[in-house]
Amino acid sequence: MKQFKRILLLSILVGILYLCFFPISLEPVARKTPPFPGLVGDYLPNEKLENTALINVPHPGPESIVADSLGYFYTGLSNGDILQFDADGNNQRIIATTGGRPLGMKIAPSGEIIIADQKKGLLALDSTNSLRVLVDQYKGEQLLFVDDMDISKDGVIYFSNATQRNPEVVENEAWEQRASGTLFAYDLESGVTTLLKDGLFFPNGVALNTNEDYFVFSETFGLSLSKYWLKGEKKDTIEVFNAALPAYPDNVTFNNGIFWVAFPSQRAVAIEPIFEQPFLRSVLLRLPEAVRNAAIPGRYSMVLGFDENGEVVYNLQDPDGKYDSITSVLQINEQLYLGSLTEPTLGIYSLQ
Repeated sequence: MKQFKRILLLSILVGILYLCFFPISLEPVARKTPPFPGLVGDYLPNEKLENTALINVPHPGPESIVADSLGYFYTGLSNGDILQFDADGNNQRIIATTGGRPLGMKIAPSGEIIIADQKKGLLALDSTNSLRVLVDQYKGEQLLFVDDMDISKDGVIYFSNATQRNPEVVENEAWEQRASGTLFAYDLESGVTTLLKDGLFFPNGVALNTNEDYFVFSETFGLSLSKYWLKGEKKDTIEVFNAALPAYPDNVTFNNGIFWVAFPSQRAVAIEPIFEQPFLRSVLLRLPEAVRNAAIPGRYSMVLGFDENGEVVYNLQDPDGKYDSITSVLQINEQLYLGSLTEPTLGIYSLQ
């Protein structure tokens, strides 16, 4: 019996030492999370997105969707394929493969499709379906997570590089709480890349307003939407657009006075207090991954539309998550085309 007690005590001691001191690759720091506004008021749950029509695609993950002037639609899939289809989701065909993970997509003034590829950088796809790299590094450092962009009428691409620390396991951004994301401007004519802002917390979606005097960008794990001013007295300054968000924001698009924001996941409210406790998080990071994954929220669909003052004017949800992990919204007339990081389908929702 005494021998058993010794072994038990020794095992407990070894376990404590492991949880407290075993080396880990991440370096957690303290950071206070923005207050949780709750699913009330402007964010009151509803079932509107239950009516989303689902269109099968050849491979999962149609993360972002874009349409050209000829009525063709395009999306990038998780295996690197670029898929073309029509307004109903039919007549699908693969027109190119990036060899990486295409995320944000926009149409340049020239008609080329510009692709933010997580692994390959900022790419251009021309009318012959040939790809070329525009930007994949800055000052000799490889960009590890080129994410989303918008393009001005004069051919300047404003794009995000979400992280230089955790490109493979993005959830580690939350566990670590270290901001390493950046915003850039790339001039299609001159080929010059300019750093706009660094030290951002997983900057993701980027969308210019009508006058192109500012763009709104999201910080996914920063749980905020901000304005970056490009013109006027506020030029090169950043101000809060909306920092009382009920979920993690992803891509942002703009149409007719509305900034559409996709929210792929609800907030992990139960564990947010530990983001101010680096040591406690380091202990949790030594536990099996399955234990940490238990904190990830379940399926839930959410899309919000904000006016130019950051006020909610559209609140579209589905608590059952029929179409989960929504990462992008493209409005064409009264239709919303929805992309997802993980689903084997794209979604079409009617505002009428």
